[in-house]
Amino acid sequence: MLRFGTAHGAVLRWRRRAILRAGFLGTLVLAATEITALVAPFIRVNRILGLGNPVAVGTKTEVLEIFSATNDRPILFREGRFFLLHAPGGIIAAYRKCTHLGCAVPWNDAEDRFHCPCHGSEYDKRTAVVLRTPAPKPLQLFHIAPNAEGQLVVDTNPLRIIDRTGEWDPSVIEIADT
Repeated sequence: MLRFGTAHGAVLRWRRRAILRAGFLGTLVLAATEITALVAPFIRVNRILGLGNPVAVGTKTEVLEIFSATNDRPILFREGRFFLLHAPGGIIAAYRKCTHLGCAVPWNDAEDRFHCPCHGSEYDKRTAVVLRTPAPKPLQLFHIAPNAEGQLVVDTNPLRIIDRTGEWDPSVIEIADT
């Protein structure tokens, strides 16, 4: 006589299937959770504080007094990632990002110029023009304008930079000395 199984065997088989099904679904849920946890930080937009916002740097007179007291040493504004420079004929704001590979360019007091630590590019103290390659062009400039109270405001939006090529061009000066 053929037996197709007992009722007890059917229950054990059903339990085994349920356990395997639950384990498989649990594994799928765990994998989906891990993928979500890995991808979620990249979906969220990280706002860079300071960069992109207008930054007030003081009045024209105050800035020129600081330049005269420090032998035209560039003034660093960390929150906006730029230097104020006393260019021949006016004031400009140079973005700290190297035009070679995007490193932050610090001011070097010993050399009296900007010196990129990544690949050795050097920029002029007053105009941010390239003195030593591999940087292909001068530091980019931010727009400067006086507001209603007489404060100079630097627009640090990287989408509205003044991109220059080659030598110093006085036409980029937006705040004149006089």
